[in-house]
Amino acid sequence: MRTRHSLWEQLFKRFRGLEMAERPFGWGEGLTADKMKECRWLKPALVGKVEFVEWTPDGHLRHSSFVALREDRDACDVRREA
Repeated sequence: MRTRHSLWEQLFKRFRGLEMAERPFGWGEGLTADKMKECRWLKPALVGKVEFVEWTPDGHLRHSSFVALREDRDACDVRREA
């Protein structure tokens, strides 16, 4: 069984080379300038499986939790499910 620490190590290895100086799309409104300095932006090249309770009225995920990377999907093909 993989530990959570092991999973995070594997994810960070996959993140290498995907770093960007600025956010890749319009998300991030509402963050303060200080919080934005703490952010690390990645090219949207990986697809993750996420569990969540619901979409909020403003389009955010409520109580979300990362499950795994999806190797069977291309990031360019991913769309929000209805």
